[in-house]
Amino acid sequence: MEVLFLDQNKWIELARVRAGVVTTGPAYIAYAELHEAVDKGRVIAPLTVSHILETSKRNDQTSRTHVVEVQSALSKGWVFRSREARILIEMRNALHSIFEESPVQFDLNWAIAPSFMQAFETFDTLVASHTEATTSRFLNEHVDPKRQYIDYMLDQDDQRRRTAHAAFSAESDALLARIEQRRALMRGATIDLRWRAYAALLFYDHQGYVAHMLEVIGHTVDEMKQLGPEAIVTFIRNVPTLNVEAALATRLEAQTGSLEPNDIRDMQSFCATIPYANRLVAEKSFISLARQAKLDASYQAGLYTNLTDISGVYK
Repeated sequence: MEVLFLDQNKWIELARVRAGVVTTGPAYIAYAELHEAVDKGRVIAPLTVSHILETSKRNDQTSRTHVVEVQSALSKGWVFRSREARILIEMRNALHSIFEESPVQFDLNWAIAPSFMQAFETFDTLVASHTEATTSRFLNEHVDPKRQYIDYMLDQDDQRRRTAHAAFSAESDALLARIEQRRALMRGATIDLRWRAYAALLFYDHQGYVAHMLEVIGHTVDEMKQLGPEAIVTFIRNVPTLNVEAALATRLEAQTGSLEPNDIRDMQSFCATIPYANRLVAEKSFISLARQAKLDASYQAGLYTNLTDISGVYK
């Protein structure tokens, strides 16, 4: 079964078909083909944190309902796992690699999981507390993940919704500010130099995770230091979520135009999906950045900009 990522704008195009607003054209054709392919188990289109939060922000109940219905049908209520869970698993194998040890073998699609809640660290069964992980498992055993998503989206607690948006916006704003600061510092630098500098920053920001995973696999920070600076470069390249972030962030830094919070949300979605999706349909700007960084080749991911591009693929 293939994994497909759809940008939020593509979900909105499909929702317009669901609403009966669009009755012909590429989105109409894709709507029918994707529903059939999902029903027959050929493909699934999991959601990301960005999808969940962007959809929940839609204040018009009718409009939100159409988006939710399409998303729940094509995702089956599955999501790309939380950032923390992905990074820890990826770090474990990256550390095994630099110590020339055999990696841990995981299921092919381990990075996607049932229940929209698992897109958030708090309820991701790989990293949640025992209590919260038990809650997630209990819900998944007794409530269909599609139903969980629909019920949450159409009957949300407003305060909880606002809190989630505020936290996500703060994280995005902080990353955006950091990129803007680095633009001035790295003006005129090559992409390779920018990447190495950003990789070093990512390593510093995640050193607590690194130390924890070193302990898990029976090594120490001192042992890693003995491998030299290039080991850190190799390590970041072998942690897909961080490697994609470094590749995209450095190219965003090199652009001359102003950046928007949406750019950060798109980047975060790509960090979650490029390493684990077979195909991605998204906006031209980020597809172009990903191609420049050759991320499609690195992760064998098909990159597309229109629903037309995947017409007939899943027949």
